[in-house]
Order: sequence, then structure tokens, then C-alpha cells
Amino acid sequence: MSKRPKVIIFLYNRLFDPLIQSNFWLYIDDFFQNSNPYNFHLITYEDRDFPMSNQEIKILDRYKEMGLTHSFIYYHRGQSLKNKFLDLSFGFWEVFKLRFRGYNHIITLGSISATYAYLYSITLNIKQFLYQFEPHSEYALDNKMWSKNSKQYKISHFLEKRVALNAKVIASGTKFMGERVKDVWKSKATFIRIPTVANDKKFIFDRDKREMMRKNLGVDNDKWLLYYPGKFGDLYYKEEFALMYKWIREVDDRFHLLIVTPHSDEEVEEIFDSVGVEREDYIIAHSSYDEIENYHFASDFAIISVAQGESKKFISNIKVGEYLCAGLPFLINNGVSEDYLYAIEKNVGVVVDGFIEDEIKKSVPKIVKYLEADRDRLRNHCREIGLDYRGFKSLNPKFKKALEVLVDGE
Repeated sequence: MSKRPKVIIFLYNRLFDPLIQSNFWLYIDDFFQNSNPYNFHLITYEDRDFPMSNQEIKILDRYKEMGLTHSFIYYHRGQSLKNKFLDLSFGFWEVFKLRFRGYNHIITLGSISATYAYLYSITLNIKQFLYQFEPHSEYALDNKMWSKNSKQYKISHFLEKRVALNAKVIASGTKFMGERVKDVWKSKATFIRIPTVANDKKFIFDRDKREMMRKNLGVDNDKWLLYYPGKFGDLYYKEEFALMYKWIREVDDRFHLLIVTPHSDEEVEEIFDSVGVEREDYIIAHSSYDEIENYHFASDFAIISVAQGESKKFISNIKVGEYLCAGLPFLINNGVSEDYLYAIEKNVGVVVDGFIEDEIKKSVPKIVKYLEADRDRLRNHCREIGLDYRGFKSLNPKFKKALEVLVDGE
């Protein structure tokens, strides 16, 4: 490359959203910490209700000193078409200005930002790299959030295909998405399989933190702590999750449950009350991303709460990488991502055919087998698999390759 290619990073998110910082931004940060061959301009959608803290502003200023330029749009809250059109229009204006400054490449994260940038790219002749591109319209269909005849589904599904056909590079987490893009949609884009990366340095097991956290939580050493950090409903199980835990305890009452969630205690209690799980049998906690690893270290076995469905093979859940890097095996549904295949083939988890009573109760002896194994050896094994499957050093060369393909010829 004779000059530094100019690349727009277009995020339909806050810059300091934990999902950005713990995943995509790891790659961008590495460019600035080492040799950066690109001129990056970052466009983000900030939220007036969650303004950047003073510390976050200082971090952004450091990136600017290293050459990053940044413009932001205030996100228009709500699902109305008017608000989405405003977001789309304001984004177009920012990209339009950059196009005439020589920016002719764009990276997007996820399907919504990919769709917005697709409309910009076909208008302004910009080459597009889709990172973490997945068919979210199909997730919504499988989870009965949309019907197949709804306008939301039809429009979103149509645009997702058009985006893939227009892109120069597509990165997604599973071989199944590669098959969809290349074999079904017949896209000419270069497809690179990049599972969702985990911040593996953050999730290095710490025994002292484990003991401290279990003491703070009031968990006895003879209890096996099941772990779920996340939400309930929409793309994830709700009452089914509570029933899953109830059935596990009916088989073996040595299990206890730790939930770290953005939901209020009252919301969670209502779910578990509805299926008859006693409040004393589970713990509800709340944590920022800055301290979430301590809860991983306190736990013994983790849960992936993604329901089954044809589209779920395309998911690349960040939790799996974080679980494994922290040394945690996990329970997962058959057919979810490639994670269920890793659980079986790499001996790092238990696979069930749905969160139904017979399947869950049959899984308990398999979970117990993990928990009765040598714990240090198990943690080391899980982390080794996690580093290979979701570790930064393993995946960073693939992300760099995707960018090289995007700007090829510059």
C-alpha cells in the first residue's frame, strides 16, 4: 500500500458500550498500540442518558492524540420509523462529508449498522467490511418477536441479503454463516470466519478473588455454583430458565445459582416465583463490566440461555469465550452456534436438546462429572480451548486479514 487507506468505523452504538469495548474495540486498540497502517475515522451513536464519563473522555482523547478522528450522533430513542430515519439521515451526512475527504472504506459491527452503511455505500461508492454479521431478522422470527408476514421481518431480511451481496468482506462467527453467504446467497464477498473474541487477559482465573467473592456472596465451599450473567426474555429464555434450574436442584440440591443481570431483583424474583423456586436457592447480583470477571471466578459451571431455532446456528455468543477463558465449562442447547460442537468435541460442556425436564435431568450427572473432576486441570483445559477458539492472539490475524482484503489495491 503506497499510502495509508482511509477507513470509516461506523458503530450504531456508544463507543464505551461494554459490548464494543470487550469485543470489537480490542482489534482497533491493537492498531493504535502497535503499528497502525490506517487512517481511522470513528462514527458512534452516543446516548444522552449515558454520557461519557470523565475517564472515558480522557481515553478517547488519548486515541485522538494517536491519530483517531471521531464524530458522533445522538441516538434517537425509540423504535418509531421517524427516529430510525433520523438516525439513518444523520449518519449519511457524516459519511457523506468523509467520502469527500477520501474515505472510501467502511467497517460496520452487527446487522443494523451494516444495513445503514449499505445504503450509504451504494450511494457513495464505498467498500464495506461487515464484522459480526448475523441474520437478526431470523433470530426475531425464531423467538416469535416478529411474524414471517410482518413488515419488520420482510424488510430486514431483504436488506440483510442485499448487504451481503454488496459487501467486499464479511466476517462472522460460524461456518454456517459462511455457507449461507457463499452457497445460498451467492455473495462474491470474501468470507472470513471470526468467532466473537473474548478479552482473555481480563478473564485469567484468580483464586484469591474467587475466595473473596464467594465469601461476599455467602456461598459455602460445598456448594456448586451455577452461573448466568445476562438478560431474560426476547432472544433468551425466561421462565424456561427458572424451570431448568428447578429441575437441576430436584436431582441434586448441592447446586446454587448466581445471576448477574441488568434486570431488577423484583423482575427476576417474579420469574422464579412463577415456577416455584425458593428465593433462598439463588443469588441476584448486579455488576459493571469492569468487575464482571470476579463473578466468573466465583462460579463453577455456566449457562448459555439461548433457545433452539434454525437461525441459532449463526450466533457467536461472547459469553462462551469469556466462560472458557475463565476456566468454566458450560451448558448449552444443541444447534446453537458452533459452541455446542466445541462443548462435545473439546470436552468443555454439556449439550441438551432443549430446556425441557427430561433433557435437563439427564444432563445433571454429566455436569456433576465435571464438578467432581480435578478443578485446576479442568480450568486449565477450558482456558486452553478458549484461547484457541476465542482468544485475541488467535483471532487478531484474521481481523487484520479482513482489513487487508477490504483496502486491497489502495
